[in-house]
Amino acid sequence: MLPQNRDGTGRFLAGQSGNPGGRPVGFRSHIKDSTDEGSELIEFVLSVFRGEHGEDIRQRMDAATWLADRGFGKPTVAPAPIMEPELRTFTIDIDPNRNMNNPFNLPEDLL
Repeated sequence: MLPQNRDGTGRFLAGQSGNPGGRPVGFRSHIKDSTDEGSELIEFVLSVFRGEHGEDIRQRMDAATWLADRGFGKPTVAPAPIMEPELRTFTIDIDPNRNMNNPFNLPEDLL
């Protein structure tokens, strides 16, 4: 049986939330108070990054990404500027005597 805030397909009904209460009030301040303003969290992730607990390279890279995202912000990809192609003119000069190997310039006796 589906919860009352979902339709027959399992999607949330219009105006309904999957987390109606949201993050508990004071959660952020509780974490900051419990971890010396977050310093303990940073030190732990740094220890993972440094491999001090036997982490493999994947775990160390995840820690590096976590630290970089929070220390410098998540990288964004700037959209490449759209440039219109430059219009150019060119001339094709066909000299029937220049290249006999060109199938378009075969001598008439070979046609």
